[in-house]
Amino acid sequence: MRRGQVIAIVAGLATVGVLVIGVNRGKADVPAPTAAAPIPVRAVAVGEAGSGGSASTGSPGESFAATIHREREATLSFRLPGRLISSPPREGARLGAGAVVAAIEATPWRAALVRAQAEEDRLSRAAARYATLAPDGAVSDAQARDARDALAAARAGVAAARYDLSSATLTMPFAGVVLTRRAEIGETVAGGQAVAIVADLSSPIIATAQLPAARAAGLRPGAMAQVTVPGLARAIAARVIRVGAASDARSGTVAVDLALNGAGALPSGLSASVRFEAPVSAQSPTAASEALVPAEAILDAAGTRAFVYVIDQRNRAHRVEVRFAGFDDRMARIGGLAPGARVITAGAGFVGDGEAVQVTGE
Repeated sequence: MRRGQVIAIVAGLATVGVLVIGVNRGKADVPAPTAAAPIPVRAVAVGEAGSGGSASTGSPGESFAATIHREREATLSFRLPGRLISSPPREGARLGAGAVVAAIEATPWRAALVRAQAEEDRLSRAAARYATLAPDGAVSDAQARDARDALAAARAGVAAARYDLSSATLTMPFAGVVLTRRAEIGETVAGGQAVAIVADLSSPIIATAQLPAARAAGLRPGAMAQVTVPGLARAIAARVIRVGAASDARSGTVAVDLALNGAGALPSGLSASVRFEAPVSAQSPTAASEALVPAEAILDAAGTRAFVYVIDQRNRAHRVEVRFAGFDDRMARIGGLAPGARVITAGAGFVGDGEAVQVTGE
């Protein structure tokens, strides 16, 4: 082999070696892929007090504010506007059913009735005249029918005017007592403006308590309680008769009505406190098996089914089907999870099944 060929072969091998070293060095400079960072979320534990608590009213010693009132109370108002010529009786006055509570100036409505009656009389004469002329062909049958229709409309107008006139007088819807008067003689009141509040003394005395939505969720009619009224030496036994179906938009509380046993003649409007004799979880096994979680934890709710993300011991999220019992203000009632299960709340919509998560607050 010639010397020039040997030198060329050696130079080529050296070049290849340099290239291989360069490639390997480039590979060493490329960083190895890293695992995806955990997704930050917030979570609550099922069965704990607070956001993930069970649907119960809490301990038997806890009391709630309530108001005493008659079950049947009515706020009276005029249907039409007008000036009061007769004001409601004073508070405490007892009136029979149908008794006059107040009256407004009826002159406009009385005049309207007179006009309607005059129109009815005129159209009645016209209809009678057309009915006589129609058989002889002096007027057409269509004209006779139009006259009868006009008379029917006039009679309806008389009925409406008579109703307006009767609406100028406000009467008691039942026998009872005046609780509050809201207007005085000489005032001009608008239609629908409250004039007086009255109560039926034959109706039961009720205590209406305001409970947080989470506490009222497990309460059922028949639950027993004790109602304490300031100034009374003893508590009054009471029984839940109604639990509100909606919570107040501002306070988030649910109204619960309780019938009082042996309340005597307590006046309406008294403040009271209600203490339930046993936690609702003991009174209602069904409610005890449910849990309350923030509504943002619920995914794809349909009928009685919904899904939530539960965090396992390795901090991975798993999509789990739960029994869905509806929303209660900002909370959702669910069942089917073991006590202590961690449910993702904030961030549930950004998590996938099996993904790693990092809980930033519970």
